[in-house]
Amino acid sequence: MPNQEKNSIVGFKPKTAPKAAAGEMAPHEYWTAERLAAAKPVPLPKEGKGGKEELAEGKPEPAGAAGHVAPGHPKGEHKHDKPSGGTDSGGVSVPNPKAYPYSTCGKLFFTQGGSDFAGSASVIAPNMLLTAGHCVHNGGAWSTNVTFFPSYPLTGIHFSYSYEAAWTAWVNNSTVKYDYGMIWIDTPLGHQLGWLGVLWNASTTGRIWEAVGYPATPNPPFNGNTMDHTVGTFSPGGPFPGQIGLTNDNMEHGSSGGAWITDFNGSPREYANGLQSRHVKDGDFVEYGPYFDASVKGLYDWISNPANRH
Repeated sequence: MPNQEKNSIVGFKPKTAPKAAAGEMAPHEYWTAERLAAAKPVPLPKEGKGGKEELAEGKPEPAGAAGHVAPGHPKGEHKHDKPSGGTDSGGVSVPNPKAYPYSTCGKLFFTQGGSDFAGSASVIAPNMLLTAGHCVHNGGAWSTNVTFFPSYPLTGIHFSYSYEAAWTAWVNNSTVKYDYGMIWIDTPLGHQLGWLGVLWNASTTGRIWEAVGYPATPNPPFNGNTMDHTVGTFSPGGPFPGQIGLTNDNMEHGSSGGAWITDFNGSPREYANGLQSRHVKDGDFVEYGPYFDASVKGLYDWISNPANRH
């Protein structure tokens, strides 16, 4: 993969004590009903910069053959049907957020700069979440109090983080091609919820993505407390280097980190192949996210290695 920015992977491990000397709380203690309700939808940024090797416009060409890691289905679950709605007028609510693959998606709560925020994330391995880079690291610091609520607010279950990781191109340079991060959770939540596969170096020609997340704007139709989705295709000529656009996507603040789910080799849509990262202006119907190349698999492999999570 291109390495002109001396790109490497870094991570953050929170304190393990339930309560630190400075008065910190474990995430499961921190997120009271009042804090959950008051958390602000994380803004979907309107700016971004690229690395030296990136082009601001044009259709990405895969750097190699498409690669993938397989999805996992909950026991007894059948693969989902084609989505209803969301195909010609922007996002709509997901009819059954507890059915696979929507069971893998949820609302992500975290603290940055002393403020509480809410974004979106999805399960991509038994112990792993995928979200936007700006949901795990922003403003020069790692997010804290990170907690994932699958199918929020319907299940009432939640999982606290044990590690966060991202590429230094994002952490140090805010390079939007790398605006994605991964979160390790010690509990294998994927065995209960299922998990999405991951697909990289995939052609955008004729590809259909289903974006899933928790947008709070525009309001109406969104309110941040409902899992929403939309279906779109590749939009060329976007302004963010290393990112691609998704048509028919009007899901804004709060949807950051929500997976773009697609098919692979004739499968149903059950592979993460992008995520909500940026948009140009409020009220439009194209949102943008990193084009997934082999660096996504690099981060996946790195955080999967116990030796790196220390």
